[in-house]
Amino acid sequence: MKREFAILTGSLFLSLAATVSAQSVGPPNQTFINPSPALTISSSTSGRPPAPRWKHLSVNEETLKDYCRKLENDKRRIYYLNTRDSRMAMQLKGIYTRDGLIFFRLSLCNHSHLDYEIDSIRFYVTDNHWLKNTPVQITGLPPVYIYGNARTVRGKSREFPIIVLPQFTLPSGKHLVIELLERNGNRHLQLQAYNYTLLRSRLI
Repeated sequence: MKREFAILTGSLFLSLAATVSAQSVGPPNQTFINPSPALTISSSTSGRPPAPRWKHLSVNEETLKDYCRKLENDKRRIYYLNTRDSRMAMQLKGIYTRDGLIFFRLSLCNHSHLDYEIDSIRFYVTDNHWLKNTPVQITGLPPVYIYGNARTVRGKSREFPIIVLPQFTLPSGKHLVIELLERNGNRHLQLQAYNYTLLRSRLI
């Protein structure tokens, strides 16, 4: 009798565990979307640039690399979008377009002797002005490709990453924010660009 009771209890426990496991896993075809997309940098300390992230149906990865190589030595095209904080500076040197994509060529300059470990580079669209106690709409723009070193800016050095996004323009009353965040630090930088800048993007 005790043996039968133990077997019955064990089977009930296994059945309950299987039910809980099935409920904790989403449907096989369900897609979870990050509400605040960003370029998130790996915490690896190898010092090497992160592997490119690429996802676009109309252009292959080698073509994107070729486009970005062409931009590496291009002269500075934009002179009014720059910011600095605590001896760290960020500039938007140029905006380019090709094949339904838009390329943002950044300059990250570390004027200090302390390495700048990048936590994330975020692109998002938000309202130009908002009233107190009024909800602010923020739309994240995840990159489809990252070229160059977007992980660490060594002391007294520069990096020139190129961030590729799907082509877009800004609706009335909105502007683009480019935000650079430091890991384990407070040297956070932010640029704001408006639609007239995007509309002057150059063809690669």
